[in-house]
Amino acid sequence: MFGWNLIHAGFLAAGLAVALPIVIHLLYRQKTRTLPIGSVRFLHQVVREHRRRRRVRQWLLLALRMLALLLLAALFARPYWDESYNRGLQQEVVVLIDRSASMQAKDNAGRTALDRAVEAARRELSNFDENVVVHVALCDAAGIKEVPVEQMPKAVATDAATDYALALSWAGDILAASGRASRRIVLIGDMQRSGMPRGPVAPLPEGVELSVIDVGEPLAQNVAIESAAALQTEIRPDGKVTLGVVLRNFGPITVKKVPVRCEVVGSGGKKIVVAREVDIAGHGRISLDLPLDIEVDGVYRGQVSVAHNDALALDNLRWVAFEARHPDRVLLVDGEEGRSIFGNETYFLETALRLAADDSAGRLRSFEAERIVWESGKGFPRLDGYRAVVLANVRKLAPADGERMDAYVRSGGRLLIFVGDQVTAESLAPLASHDLLPGKVAAAPIEGRFRVDEWDADHPALACFSDPQHGDLRRVVFAKILPLEKPAPDTRVLLKSGDFVVAADRPVGRGRSLYVGSTADRDWTDLPRTRMYVPLVRQLLAYLTDQLSDRAAVTQRLVEKPDDKIGIESIDDRLVVTNLDPRESVLDRVTPDDLSKTFGATKPKSDTAAEAAALGITISSDALRPDEIWTTVAWLLLIVLAAETLLAGRVHA
Repeated sequence: MFGWNLIHAGFLAAGLAVALPIVIHLLYRQKTRTLPIGSVRFLHQVVREHRRRRRVRQWLLLALRMLALLLLAALFARPYWDESYNRGLQQEVVVLIDRSASMQAKDNAGRTALDRAVEAARRELSNFDENVVVHVALCDAAGIKEVPVEQMPKAVATDAATDYALALSWAGDILAASGRASRRIVLIGDMQRSGMPRGPVAPLPEGVELSVIDVGEPLAQNVAIESAAALQTEIRPDGKVTLGVVLRNFGPITVKKVPVRCEVVGSGGKKIVVAREVDIAGHGRISLDLPLDIEVDGVYRGQVSVAHNDALALDNLRWVAFEARHPDRVLLVDGEEGRSIFGNETYFLETALRLAADDSAGRLRSFEAERIVWESGKGFPRLDGYRAVVLANVRKLAPADGERMDAYVRSGGRLLIFVGDQVTAESLAPLASHDLLPGKVAAAPIEGRFRVDEWDADHPALACFSDPQHGDLRRVVFAKILPLEKPAPDTRVLLKSGDFVVAADRPVGRGRSLYVGSTADRDWTDLPRTRMYVPLVRQLLAYLTDQLSDRAAVTQRLVEKPDDKIGIESIDDRLVVTNLDPRESVLDRVTPDDLSKTFGATKPKSDTAAEAAALGITISSDALRPDEIWTTVAWLLLIVLAAETLLAGRVHA
């Protein structure tokens, strides 16, 4: 309220004491009788005039005594002059309320940190004059949401992480455009250290003050699942599908026998449960490998949870989903067996395909390679169980072999051909007669030094090599090649050396045929000696078996938007797994001073208390307001008492 105000207005009741001088005056007023005395009749006129002056002095003395009592009552009432109306026109405030996942932590009374933050914001807003421009916003790492003051009690904590840099940057932009003299940011949160920026940040605009209200409480115990992901998703006889779980104890006390439970369900509805009990040392971390008894290909979904009573229950559960399947079987047909395994035509191929691969992303898996030695007349085994067949320097194919291979490829099989000293256009005739080759093969090999100088960077098998950091195909050199003389119209050329087509790819029915005009071993090229061999061979086989296509059935992500919730949902025939950012489980706290220094905030001025009092901010009744005018009242009281003393002496004289 603008104008005069009183801290203890009840003391004004003491002003009723002004009636005391009147009562005393009436009670002790002298009563006189009139007696005619002849000797003093000439003094009658003088006494009349003196009585008139004395009556004026008495009334003035009465007024001074009454005024003294009123001033004394006002002195105890502690008057002050409220200028909030004028000062409110010069102030703009941004109130930021942290609504990140850690604000769901509860205290001993069961109240969340967000509940305490909203209550603190209410108290702060109740102190502002109606002329102060106030912005209220809810903030987390997913974004800023400005809300009306009346909707503030409806605030709900999200599952997103904490990001003070994003919140203060938004508030700084708001106040930078303000033309008011006083600009201030009030940040209310649990002061979680993980919300601090990891790098340098731009300071707040000059003149913008930052006030921090800490509503967090140190949590004595918090056990969290930091991560849970599939480590092995291939179904193999020598190993099980495995989930890797990382548990962390953020408290100082060791927790013992913490129940850990993993529960997943496949497309068939079969539930697979694994349970463990673990001990976690104070401020310690433990990793668990949970084997799952999975034998059927499919997408599995579920959760990993710990049963531990702590303040932040949100991080006691983590959702998981993955695709488990048997590895793609690849038949390696060795056309020239060596005296030792190192001399086999398919030795380098088999070694490259048997290398273990990180398949946690659900896109690249190891291959299950099976090798047979080609002998004329025996032909192929059953091919319907293989995703791809690799011919390595096969000397001769019978017409029946061509028919079987034609049926296999056109029904969806994949064929990869490596040539060698035993391969000629005539030996490949059974395949060419069924139109299984990407083009016409040269009549004889060509010797020389052939370096790859052109490749299809847009082809899925070679796209990764467009970045030289993944391998430079220009370093691949061939000493002898059997090129394609005339590629078929629907053939896609992969590698060229000058005018010679070294490798090409072609669709055949529902399958594909890929031709490489060099050997799979070191006979015609030094490629197996280089670091390019393994990634190139695996890329070619992954392309043929459709492992390079965007077929990942599961997408993992953290909370990114305010409306995101942890859990599993189906989007466009894929499972999207959303989990809590592990940083929200880190309960280390930052002090308000460190936060202010990090963002270069202006420190509050020394007269902030006086400005706050002028804005009507609530001050304890026993505290001294800097805008009180009791000194003025006291001086007036002294002046009135002095005047009363002087006048009282003259009246009674």
